[in-house]
Amino acid sequence: MPLVHAKYTVFTLVMTGKYDETIQTEEKTIGGLLDELNKKYPGFKEVFIPPEYKIMNLRTMITVKRVGMPPFGVVDPNTEIKDGDVILFW
Repeated sequence: MPLVHAKYTVFTLVMTGKYDETIQTEEKTIGGLLDELNKKYPGFKEVFIPPEYKIMNLRTMITVKRVGMPPFGVVDPNTEIKDGDVILFW
């Protein structure tokens, strides 16, 4: 089960009421993590994957910082998450 650190800015900060949080998750992908966060913060997933389009919203961004790699933007909800990832939702 990955332990990830989520960071929030702009409207995700308003939705969650937090700047960041550490999450122990059974999810293995960004899409799965979005589903989990959507249960905790209703409407969260729709910010990044609008239901009418069912693809990542290009007006928002999810960035992953992983040990040993440069930070990268997420364009596919099937992107794998790993233990220790720092995930920025903006």
